[in-house]
Amino acid sequence: MKYSVRAGESELEIEIDRDGVVRIDGAVLDADLQPSADPTLYSLLLGRRSYELRVEPSEGGQRVQLRGVTYEVVVEDERTRLLAAAKAGFGSDSGDVVIKSPMPGVVIDIPVKEGDDVEAGQTVVVVESMKMHNEFKAPRAGKVHAIRVERGTKVVQNTIMLTLT
Repeated sequence: MKYSVRAGESELEIEIDRDGVVRIDGAVLDADLQPSADPTLYSLLLGRRSYELRVEPSEGGQRVQLRGVTYEVVVEDERTRLLAAAKAGFGSDSGDVVIKSPMPGVVIDIPVKEGDDVEAGQTVVVVESMKMHNEFKAPRAGKVHAIRVERGTKVVQNTIMLTLT
């Protein structure tokens, strides 16, 4: 699984494969993270060094204390990041809005039809990906201009599913 980790101005890509191999920005690291009896305290072995981490939820993510320094950290898995990028790319309050699939999957529902008026936040397409139903909602009020998929359609990342005017 891939994760994007932001701490202040720094951003890292962390990948943990099924065998437990950890890569940080592509470099393989010898790492082991173990919880303790205290649910906020962790032991981290990184190479030949040992660290204690205290991790607590904060308003925007996690507060991590390491060697007396506190960091505000935001961790997003690959799926969350793709969905956030898709939501951010829906467009402004005017002009056409193109709704694309941010991940591969299968269209399982389209609760609207061409010509329908929709409200902001109304579900317009549902895609199943990794056994989860992902609802795509209208980012603003508008009219369904074109539907480019149908139930059962297999979509890949960036497939245009629907446009609103």
